[in-house]
Amino acid sequence: MDATTIKDYEEIYAALKQYADGINISGEETSKAFHDNAIMNGGPIQILYNIVDQAGKGEGAAHIDILDVAGNVACARVTLENLHGKNYIDFMQLIKTEKDGWKIISKVYSAC
Repeated sequence: MDATTIKDYEEIYAALKQYADGINISGEETSKAFHDNAIMNGGPIQILYNIVDQAGKGEGAAHIDILDVAGNVACARVTLENLHGKNYIDFMQLIKTEKDGWKIISKVYSAC
């Protein structure tokens, strides 16, 4: 297993920021942060993209915490405030592939 580098942390953060920015724009922008086989709460990730498109543009703020990185996998927490009037906590799992780099593979969330 290769050692985790500062570059890995920067790329993980960039993927999560792309999600946090995209969720305020469109489903298409949001999808750029996700692996093709990603899931949300055990279901298809397309549900998220549809929700984002239906909600329209937002002005939610995000705080990103990278919780752990081991080889080609990572987990993180994204705290979203005032996304269409609601707050959320997302737990993300990411995977690094040679083809795509770091992408979100799984998202579970709770409204708070």
